[in-house]
Amino acid sequence: MTEDDKKALEGLFVNSQAFLPPRFFYNSLGGLLFEAITRLEEYTPTKDELSVFQSRIREIKKILPSDICLIDLGAGNCSKAEKILPEVCPEAFLAVDLPSKFFRNSVTRLKNSLRNQKIYALEKDFTSGLFLSEIAQIVGDAIYNLDKVLFFPGSTIGNYSPADAKNFLMSIDHDSIIIGVDLIKPEREMIRAYDDSLGVTAAFNKNALLHANALLDTDFEVGNWSHKAIYNSSESRIEMHLVAKSTHFVNSPFGKRVFSKGESIHTENSHKYSPESFKNLLLGSGYVDIYDFLHPSNRYGVFVAKRNKQS
Repeated sequence: MTEDDKKALEGLFVNSQAFLPPRFFYNSLGGLLFEAITRLEEYTPTKDELSVFQSRIREIKKILPSDICLIDLGAGNCSKAEKILPEVCPEAFLAVDLPSKFFRNSVTRLKNSLRNQKIYALEKDFTSGLFLSEIAQIVGDAIYNLDKVLFFPGSTIGNYSPADAKNFLMSIDHDSIIIGVDLIKPEREMIRAYDDSLGVTAAFNKNALLHANALLDTDFEVGNWSHKAIYNSSESRIEMHLVAKSTHFVNSPFGKRVFSKGESIHTENSHKYSPESFKNLLLGSGYVDIYDFLHPSNRYGVFVAKRNKQS
């Protein structure tokens, strides 16, 4: 069991407010469920982001250096990269994501689709940082002569608190960034995106318990839990929880925990920003030359910025 797994157990069985890190969403089933979520009518960020890239990618390309290695953090099914790679034309493309058959199959499909593009894959939990030496092991020493451009779409940055987002961005070796951000919108619209009428997001949330059982040797029963999404206005974030339907206990290597009826496991935060607040976060994280490309509805934004190497 890894140190991260031990911390996850502590979060579930020691903390007064039980918490399970979002990485537990993403086993092979979780990857498929999230892909389904992105196709739902209620979930607009993926569609809005794609619209921005389709209409503005040539402008984005002009901002980027000429010789780059594009590094896709949380590449998943690689569909977003597949749509922009023919326009961006990087010297090398590195997909990074947690180890899974789903991810490996996605990279293979991408290589078959774009045979003239140099494509590499790194199976890693990038939330703990990503260093040039690790990238060089995969891509080769030629990486040292290329500008490293992070591609971080999907508003994954929203899973971090603003302070943690700053620390995360500063923990990765890179020169520039292309990052997608879900923006603040009416509360009802935001909640619907995380509590859809078909129950796909609920299944995605509950699947984290199955993944926890497999990795942490717990014995959660999915049927004992219901899905809940709320908007925490003071923190400007959507929260996802799993709520106990009845009082019951769960076993783990840390011992037994009794979950009372109505008690929750906090599984995800998704922070929302205004364009101005996200620019300020980038400035505070050591970026300069910040450009924003907003969806016409102002529901979503793609930001491009350079890293200030002197910061």
